[in-house]
Amino acid sequence: MYLEERLQKTEDVVKEHGKQIEMVANGLAVLTNRVDRGFEEMREGFGNVDRSFDRLEGRVSNLEVRTERLEGKVDRIEIKLVEHDERFDRIDQRFEQIDQRFEQIDQRFERIEGRLAALEDQVLQLHAVITELVTLVKNKL
Repeated sequence: MYLEERLQKTEDVVKEHGKQIEMVANGLAVLTNRVDRGFEEMREGFGNVDRSFDRLEGRVSNLEVRTERLEGKVDRIEIKLVEHDERFDRIDQRFEQIDQRFEQIDQRFERIEGRLAALEDQVLQLHAVITELVTLVKNKL
């Protein structure tokens, strides 16, 4: 009987170990499923991140192209501004020359006005002399 009891205890222990092994196997299966789903979710997340980076790289490339175009336009504008500055400098020089000519003309007009004033004085003197001559001639006649 001792053997039968020992055999029964061994069977009970084996059954108990089987249940524990089954529980561990079930837990391990659930854990494996959860880990697999977690890894799949991580892969999907990394895929989304990769796609986001790809889109961002495309946008950055577009921005670089647009920036290069804008830099070209800015360079052309700068060249035009330099040309305009040179033109304005030439125009300023021309205005200075015109101002100098006007000053010369003003000086000539002042000289002419001085001469006209002197001529007017001479005409007045001549008028006075002619008036006096006319008076003398009338008196003698």
